[in-house]
Amino acid sequence: MTERLDDSALQDACLDLARVVLAAGHSQVSNDILETLADRFQREVADFAPGIARAGRDPNLLTRAVHYIIDAHALPLMGTDMEWFRQALVCLVELAVPGIALSDQGGAFLRDVQLGIEQSLGDLEG
Repeated sequence: MTERLDDSALQDACLDLARVVLAAGHSQVSNDILETLADRFQREVADFAPGIARAGRDPNLLTRAVHYIIDAHALPLMGTDMEWFRQALVCLVELAVPGIALSDQGGAFLRDVQLGIEQSLGDLEG
């Protein structure tokens, strides 16, 4: 049985992401703007869920991907532009749920990613 996407957890992650990218020093951003951007992020993410489920994978990896983006790629003042988010999400989903065959040269990069993941996991455990 394939798991269902936990919409509430995804919504919380997208709201956290919106808070990060809209951070403008000490200025307050209205809740309406935060929630609107979070909804846009959530719609982008949710579009990937059916394909991930069809691949037999847990669609909740998308929520984990949003948390990863928050930690590694989201910067204050990125604002409401969505293109950077779309591109990051496409890349992360392809790494987590491969959908294309790679050349030897492209596949070699996965070894680099694997080493980086092992290093990051070691940092988490250490």
